[in-house]
Amino acid sequence: MNLRYAWVLALAGTCGVVPWAHATEPLRLQEAVARAFGANPALVADAAQLDAVRARAEREGLAPQYFVTGELENLGGTGSLSGVGSAESTLRVGRLIELGGKRAARQALGAAEIEQQQTAIRTTRIDLASRTATRFIEVAVDQQRLAFAHERVRQAERTRREVAGWVSVARNPESDLHAAEIVVANAELDREHAEHELTSARTTLAAIWGDATPDFDTVAADLTDLPEAEPLGTLLARLPDTIDQQAFAREARLAQARRRIAEASRKPDLNVNVGVRRMEGPSDQGLVMSVSMPLGSRTRAGYFIAEADAQLVAIEARRKAEQFERHQLVFEKYQELGHARTEVESLRSRVVPKAEQALAFARRGFEAGRFSFLSLAQAQTTLFDLRERLVEAYARYHILRVELDRLTATTQDTLP
Repeated sequence: MNLRYAWVLALAGTCGVVPWAHATEPLRLQEAVARAFGANPALVADAAQLDAVRARAEREGLAPQYFVTGELENLGGTGSLSGVGSAESTLRVGRLIELGGKRAARQALGAAEIEQQQTAIRTTRIDLASRTATRFIEVAVDQQRLAFAHERVRQAERTRREVAGWVSVARNPESDLHAAEIVVANAELDREHAEHELTSARTTLAAIWGDATPDFDTVAADLTDLPEAEPLGTLLARLPDTIDQQAFAREARLAQARRRIAEASRKPDLNVNVGVRRMEGPSDQGLVMSVSMPLGSRTRAGYFIAEADAQLVAIEARRKAEQFERHQLVFEKYQELGHARTEVESLRSRVVPKAEQALAFARRGFEAGRFSFLSLAQAQTTLFDLRERLVEAYARYHILRVELDRLTATTQDTLP
């Protein structure tokens, strides 16, 4: 596995790809990618298309066929030519003789079409791996959100019991109990929503390899591990060799192959026929031969060459535009990646610990009768909101890593 795809190891928590074992075991990212590669219809379609392109290349690279022609003349005329007594029969064998290297040009075009389809397959694999990783991360995030939702319900119920006890001894007003019950109800609604979101995320992930119903319950992912990205300069240096730039190169080679065919068509082909003619009256036989050649080949070829030249200019312009756009995207994603790491570090090292301390302080004050229920509820809400924000920052970092790897993937990269 290429080290550029370290996010696979970081998320999956293992260094080897193992087959999918059992539905009750957590699904790992390598397993998800392997299943997508094995069953995604897009890859099946690309493989079938490659077979079709190869067959077409073989067919178009064949030499021209021989053909046989039979003719009857002076059959069923008038006067001395009535009947079949004066009929003349001719049998010819002919073939188109290609000049100017047309067959070699067609074979070169076939090879270019095969390379283009192979590049399309590599592009599909990279996109598929990226989409699988992104959906896998979304499942992992929704799992964590559901865990937080369960914890939030537990905390809300605990607080409600405490408030009910204080209300029963008239230490707190009954309005606090109503407020605590509202908090419990909201927490339960949030938990139901989190369950729904996780179910949808699991179904979306399974759909990428064609399963309508997920056969896994959870995914194994360590969102807290943030592998370092390569330096920005290294990523930008990959752009001229990315899979998308290679696709433009294959498209240009295809246009060049068509141009060579057009150049070869400047030289007209010869249609040669050789045969035997039999005179029915005297019963004599004679050899016949004909040669034909089309006119105006150079003019027609000139239009095809002009078309190919224009296509080459357009391909090069689109290639440069794509490279400029990709440069901007990589720069933008890299900046966002740095911001996501900064946010994670700030939240988990400073902000969340302070919120935990604030909640502990608020709970002690509430139990001592110095703080109101609203102060405790606010501290709980703040902590859970910050924890969810931290999970979102983890997810954003990992998804940005996946996007950066996709944007800078080259044909030399090895996918998991």
